[in-house]
Parts: sequence; C-alpha cells; structure tokens
Amino acid sequence: MKISEIMTRNVVTVRPTASIRDAARALVEHAVSGLPVVDERGGVVGVLSEGDLIVRQKPRERTPWWRVFFDDGERLAREYQKAEGTTVAEVMTRSVISIAPDMPIESAAVILDERRIRRLPVVADGRLVGIVSRGDLVKALAAATPAEPGLRSDAQLVEEMRARLARERWVASRGIVVQAQDGVLTLLGLVESEAEKAAFETMARAIEGVKGVQSRLLVKTEVPYHYGL
Repeated sequence: MKISEIMTRNVVTVRPTASIRDAARALVEHAVSGLPVVDERGGVVGVLSEGDLIVRQKPRERTPWWRVFFDDGERLAREYQKAEGTTVAEVMTRSVISIAPDMPIESAAVILDERRIRRLPVVADGRLVGIVSRGDLVKALAAATPAEPGLRSDAQLVEEMRARLARERWVASRGIVVQAQDGVLTLLGLVESEAEKAAFETMARAIEGVKGVQSRLLVKTEVPYHYGL
C-alpha cells in the first residue's frame, strides 16, 4: 500500500507570516496537534506543533555569562526567537522531514518511529499534497483485509519456523525444538525469560498457515535444580 492511498489530502496549513495566536486557534479549531507551514507556492518551509507553542509557556532561564563561551551562539539565538517570537516563522521547526506519495506506508512507519514524530508532510514536485500521521497508519491497519491462510504442510511450517529462528540473533544459540502436526506447531526447549517465551510463541503464531501453537517452553529460573538440566 502506498502513502497516497492513506494520506489526508485536505490539509490544514498555516503561512509563515501568520501570528502565533492565529496558529494556536487553528490547532484548536481543527483538533490537530501540528500544522505544516507553507509558502505562497505551496512548498513546505516548516512545521508548527503543539510542542513549539508549549515551549513558550515555560519561564525562560537566565543564561549564565560563561555559557556564551561554550554554547553554540546560533542555537542560543534560535532558542530566544522561539520563546519570544510573534509569528509562525519565528517559532516553527524548520528542519522538516517529508515523504513522497508513491512511497510504501512501511517507509512512513519507520520514519515516524525512529524520529519519534507524529506526522509527515507528503510532498510532490515541491508542493504539499497531503499529510500522513500515526493515526492514518493505524486506520490502514484496521481496514486491512486479512489474507486467506495458505495451505502448507507440517514440514513447511517447521521449516519456516526454523528459518525465522535463525534470522534472529537473540535466538540463534537457543536449542528450540519445533514440531508440527495437522497445522499446529509445538515448541519445546529452555528459554531465558518469560519475555523470550512469549516472543517465540508470537513468532510461531505469525506464520501463515499455522492453526495453533502448543508451547512447552520452560523458563530456566522455573526449572527445579534436581531436574537434571
């Protein structure tokens, strides 16, 4: 699925010359947490978020004289401008990460997660054409039609499970035994923690064609000493 299929096309935007008060009203009236800032050509020049405005509510700390010699002067000037500015251009976040409409939604998910941001402007030919948010990705997941489980033999299910185990570095050294009968996977072996046990079970359930999972995994700390292991 591509970004163009899930993005919001009617985007509420704000101009760099708009006042902070007008921008705050737009956030409240449209119930959004951020606004793309666009110029007269429709190009994205920044993003104004609730965070940019909340910073203004904090009392400014007086900068000790000696910090001038160690801190980046440009950064200090920018902090002052964000705290005292009266227009969107003075307060907005200028470094904008955008995405193209023909990119897969997985790309947006990676960026949103790694950058810890809530939304991405969608840009085509230098102009804003939409916006994609975490909520849009959740809606796409909710609307997705589950694929029909394919028919796979028990041997194929075991092979797939072993392949998945081999791909994960954190389980490469574990002696997990995998068996299958009538589409039900059985897992046997010792694991380090309940978290690992749950992760193995999740891995097995995620395999297409698996009808059920029987976990006989034991957490090492729960195995009696006299068990002989």
